[in-house]
Amino acid sequence: MSRGVRVTKMSGAGNDFLVLGPAEAAALGDRVVAWTRRVCRRGVSVGADGVLVVESAGSGRIDVRFLNPDGSPTFCGNGSRCAARYARLEGLAGDRMVLATAWGDVPASVDQDRVTLELPAPEDLGARSIRIGTEEVSGRLVRAGVPHLVVAVSDVGGDALLRWGPTLRRHPLFAPDGVNVDLVAGSGDRLSIRTYERGVEGETLACGSGAVAAALAQRLVGGPGRVLVVPASGRVLVVELPGPPTAPRAAILTGDALRIFDGIVTDEAEG
Repeated sequence: MSRGVRVTKMSGAGNDFLVLGPAEAAALGDRVVAWTRRVCRRGVSVGADGVLVVESAGSGRIDVRFLNPDGSPTFCGNGSRCAARYARLEGLAGDRMVLATAWGDVPASVDQDRVTLELPAPEDLGARSIRIGTEEVSGRLVRAGVPHLVVAVSDVGGDALLRWGPTLRRHPLFAPDGVNVDLVAGSGDRLSIRTYERGVEGETLACGSGAVAAALAQRLVGGPGRVLVVPASGRVLVVELPGPPTAPRAAILTGDALRIFDGIVTDEAEG
């Protein structure tokens, strides 16, 4: 019988992840994708918004690999923040480090349970309008490591996200990779957001790259350079976009990154 797989469960503003260190990642090897698909299932296994593989690359650099629940690789803002906190807690790095991610090198700083990332500048890809049945959905396409369609609404409540999300996520306009869908409400320096994520294929309680995308969309219509973004979890993310609205120099993302528990995932979790 296998000894199981040691994991750390972490939460970044409501996104929850299973984190694998170097030894666990090496033990799983090529099995890590299949393992991810099984253990991220909620109700019948551990459940998570994805798996993080975190390893030291020496000299204050940390390799971060993120896998969606379906096993596909991608960038994840809140996952990257959790990876930085994990690296600090495990002694793989100090309070400051550089994360090697799918979006490139990302400087990170850890202050107790708060983690700040200095991300590359998000890219505005312009307005998009899509008809879903009798409804016309208008939004702005933003690439913040991954593509997001940001849709401004008067209220993020109700069933609009679940009604539009699956169709927009796979719409031919965003082929072949698909898109994440963010409903955003508010004005000034405080926004509410709900996100339907590809790879998860459902709503998540928070999305770091979605918060960055929402902040840029708001900035382009006269919003401030620093906003508080409140996801479905209620755990606030702070996004700063230094520089001019149409060409910010970077995106600074700050929020909590919590170590929930350490444990062993047994073979039965893979059934």
